[in-house]
Amino acid sequence: MLESKIKESFTTVEISLPDIIKLLLDLKDEFNIQNSDVDTIVKAVKLDNEKSKKQRDYLYNRIKEHINTCQSCLLYAQENHTHKVAGEGALNSPLVLIGEGPGFDEDKQGRPFVGRAGQLLTTILNKMDIRREKVYITNVIKCRPPQNRTPLQKEIKACSKNLELELSLIQPKVIIALGAVPLNYFKSGSSIMRERGQWINSRDYWIMPTFHPAYILRQHGKTLNKVKWLVWQDFNEAVAKAKEMCPEYDFSS
Repeated sequence: MLESKIKESFTTVEISLPDIIKLLLDLKDEFNIQNSDVDTIVKAVKLDNEKSKKQRDYLYNRIKEHINTCQSCLLYAQENHTHKVAGEGALNSPLVLIGEGPGFDEDKQGRPFVGRAGQLLTTILNKMDIRREKVYITNVIKCRPPQNRTPLQKEIKACSKNLELELSLIQPKVIIALGAVPLNYFKSGSSIMRERGQWINSRDYWIMPTFHPAYILRQHGKTLNKVKWLVWQDFNEAVAKAKEMCPEYDFSS
């Protein structure tokens, strides 16, 4: 009698699992993984071998599916919305770059940082001998706001489940926060002008706030040279920290 009541309780109550757990359970089924420890599975996925690469490809496709079905805020229904924009790059990278949200070009192509600001970001990485494909690049929100306005707090909150899913899988050591929106995502009430270049240690991440590439493009003359130098310093410090914490990871090949 008691046993039947217990069974009945499990069939009538819906248990909501975190998205990361659902994804890893699907991964276990897909690849017949016997281990059930989340940390062990995530560590195995990051290994530099063909099996782990296939698992990362599977997880990345599932992340994109998860983001593409998101209707947690009304940005997806705006006239200017064409594609949701998931992050892209290496799920095993110790370094993640986070911007604000998609712009016009990103919305049209469904890829992050492909417009003028994205081209500048790629140039910075190339000058540091870092292949863009060897880091993970994403945004706080995944849909373009109208007229590229700053995302509202309710939109950031609604979309946070998507960013958190990415971060839960990657478990980066270092994050470069590109601009005020990602900075405030991790440390609310912050000013990018005051806190740029100063390390923030939050949730086991080392976070380096710096100016968004779009901000660099809006500068001129001596101010432009100064801002470019500051961002260059911030990137070098962040990359050095990532290499220090994960010396085995190869950013250039």
